[in-house]
Amino acid sequence: MDGTIGDVYNKEVHRWRTGAAITWAVITVPIILSGYVTLAHLDVSHPSQWISGSLSLLFSVYYLLMCVVVIFLTGLWGSFSLPTFIVEPEVYSNPLQLTASMCSPQKLLFGVVCVLLSGVTSLLCTGILDGRYQDLTVCTNRDFCVLNEHHLFLVTYGCYTGAVFYLFHFLRQNNYLQFTSLQQSKYFQVRSGILRVLQTSLHCVLWQTAYFYPLYWLFGHIPTEWIVHSLGLRRSTLPVDSVYGLLDLALLWQSVLCGLLVHISWSLTTLLIKVYITERFCFPIESMLDDRKNQCLIDALQCDQNPVVKYLGYLDLCLLSKHSPERRRTVFSLSQPGGHPHNWSKLSTSCLSAITALSGRIQDANWQVFSQASVRPATDDVKKSATSHQGSTLTYRGDSVKKDTTTPQPAKNGSSFWKTKPVISYFLTEFPDAKSRKLFASAQLDIWAVEALCNLVAASFREDNYGVVQKTLPQILTSVIKLQENVEKHLKLVSSGRRNGGRGSLDLPLKYVLHSSLKSCIYRIINVFGAHLLNLDLPSDTSYKLKLFMDFKE
Repeated sequence: MDGTIGDVYNKEVHRWRTGAAITWAVITVPIILSGYVTLAHLDVSHPSQWISGSLSLLFSVYYLLMCVVVIFLTGLWGSFSLPTFIVEPEVYSNPLQLTASMCSPQKLLFGVVCVLLSGVTSLLCTGILDGRYQDLTVCTNRDFCVLNEHHLFLVTYGCYTGAVFYLFHFLRQNNYLQFTSLQQSKYFQVRSGILRVLQTSLHCVLWQTAYFYPLYWLFGHIPTEWIVHSLGLRRSTLPVDSVYGLLDLALLWQSVLCGLLVHISWSLTTLLIKVYITERFCFPIESMLDDRKNQCLIDALQCDQNPVVKYLGYLDLCLLSKHSPERRRTVFSLSQPGGHPHNWSKLSTSCLSAITALSGRIQDANWQVFSQASVRPATDDVKKSATSHQGSTLTYRGDSVKKDTTTPQPAKNGSSFWKTKPVISYFLTEFPDAKSRKLFASAQLDIWAVEALCNLVAASFREDNYGVVQKTLPQILTSVIKLQENVEKHLKLVSSGRRNGGRGSLDLPLKYVLHSSLKSCIYRIINVFGAHLLNLDLPSDTSYKLKLFMDFKE
């Protein structure tokens, strides 16, 4: 089959997975809608009439048509949301970069889709409610019509709900695909995530409603007056955008239910998409078919055009190293004819390249942090010294000193002018620990690479019949120990930063997970090979560090 592994995965796997996720999402729509209809007509004082009326509505023609339309809207939203999902958390340096990202054309288009689909959903909800909310206009016995502001309020609230969901989708990084090496069936993942979806949806709806009411009180007259003048209507004697009109508890109840309908259905769709996309996919280690030779595990590890395939490849390699003895034997096998360990060489080289690249980036960042920390005290001392000797310097150098000190001053004032403005300063202020979080944003791949290599090395003690791992064992130990040293130094240098990030900082714990994973993997190799590791040809600093691990001093 022609095409890269990314193209083949999209055609043969990704489409089926996302299609199945959206299908299950739309199947749940009638259940969510039935709960909405039942609660929307809640009547505690007359429970029998409430139950009978809700049942009659659930079997009405309008409800069936509403189900069809909402199913279509949910499937449409799921299709538009697919390009927004990412495998690496987005890390922004400052509020300006965050704002610029939220205003990108792709995200703005998705935001418009959210607003429109949520507005249409709320419009459908008004049709199944009582006459107080059904129509935009209410015609009296006289020759004029009055604007039904309760209807307009619910539709406006629906559009507002779509905008809030769009913001939460990116700001809280609900579009972040978290892969886990602890594999569970899709059923248990969805079942355990439903309660979290309900709790999060309720929290978001209550939060957005608390902000919507004062906003509608301040700006609700704008859409109201525009519709009144455009359609030649009259306003009600009790407008909703007044304090008395906003105290309507029935309207508040309907607004909360409408928001819950949108949040629950879309959040559940998001959960299903995440579960299906992050499901493990077993790539063949090698293939005897010519049209499948570029679709093996090593090709997945090197697939940069499709990050999902790359993450699934490293996840498969990590799980292979832990739980698949037969596939490990294929990794340790020799090619026929020739007798070369091609499978091990390719996989280990790919993992070592990822580990070395991250180690180099962390080392460069450590030098930068260290240099900044070293220069600051020296700069302060120089400033104090210059201040204390300012009089004598001016006496000896005269006008030349004035020329040297005043020349860079305009440039300095020009660069710091905007930073003195409060609003501009806010947008240019760097987020705490932003550089560190950005450095470890892709650390999940390196965690899997380290675990896979170390697990394969530990398993090779009993399963490697040809000794293919022994040749690269010194290089693996050197790379892993060097990465562990760099990560530990980085954690000490940035120890002043908060260990737990703000809301939505899902990537911040990755550096701590990587640090603990590196230590456990080194100890795993030591427990298997013991003192035999000291006989390897290792650099002196690596041997010293390895001896510390053997003596349990690390």
